Amino acid sequence: MSRTGDRPLYHALSDKALQARTMRTTNVAEFRLIAHRGASAAAPENTRAAFQLAAEHGAQEVETDARCTRDGRVVLFHDKTLQRKLGRAGRAEDLTLAELQRLDMGAWFDREGAAELNDPAAGWHEAIPRPAAPAYVLGFDDYLEGFADRFHHNVELKGVTPELPRAVLEALDAYGKRPRCTFISFHLEQLERLRALAPDATAGWLFARAGEPPPSPDTVVRECHRLGLQQCNPRFSALTEELVRAAHDAGLAVRTFGIRTAAELRRAVRLGADGATVDWFRASRRLLEGDQRVALAGLRNGNRA
Repeated sequence: MSRTGDRPLYHALSDKALQARTMRTTNVAEFRLIAHRGASAAAPENTRAAFQLAAEHGAQEVETDARCTRDGRVVLFHDKTLQRKLGRAGRAEDLTLAELQRLDMGAWFDREGAAELNDPAAGWHEAIPRPAAPAYVLGFDDYLEGFADRFHHNVELKGVTPELPRAVLEALDAYGKRPRCTFISFHLEQLERLRALAPDATAGWLFARAGEPPPSPDTVVRECHRLGLQQCNPRFSALTEELVRAAHDAGLAVRTFGIRTAAELRRAVRLGADGATVDWFRASRRLLEGDQRVALAGLRNGNRA
């Protein structure tokens, strides 16, 4: 819905009301919802089940986490260590892909993950279709075999393994899907390596790490331009009107993450972000679709007044 196309509906409104309602309706209609690690509130994150549910729930974009294995392959796993979600010592980088693919993420999800993510008091509750276990760790090649044509892929380059950007690019190129991918990372050095290998790739900077102060809007714009990035990705706690304005003025899209409640998702829309990764994709989509219907009903009523 374009602002130009909306203007005839607002002719009876003041300029201030016109701007507020136009921005609100446009943002709700165009806001990008990205399924975080798949439908991760309804199935174990980064598993085949989570991505399959995301597709069934209508997701057009997903976010996932890429790490290098000991044998130079790419695996989809978020945490720095295996302990919490797989119950063993070490890191994904310490095992081969074959060893990781024998490990079950579903047991963690059934034991604690589903309950942690689905808190009705926060405004979310996804229906869990069945007990998750077993749901095995997924390699990037297997993910692409199943979902390369289904989504736009937001691939986070996790950790600092220097070979990771090349390994991810080679896997994507084997399926001809590099253009369907946005690369993101907290690590500027990984984005530098990516840019050296793929000057035209779409990429964005994630910030700030948990517990760290966010960079200033000027720093964000400077670093994104230095690396030729197309978007900045602030944690929700770092999302401000000042940052959104500076990023948009610099030609950068703003996609936020770390949203925990329905109220925070609505605030991200109000602040002007272009999109967000969310664990509760289906619930988030329904929330914003409901907001859009309310906004459009208000426009129609205002036009009749």
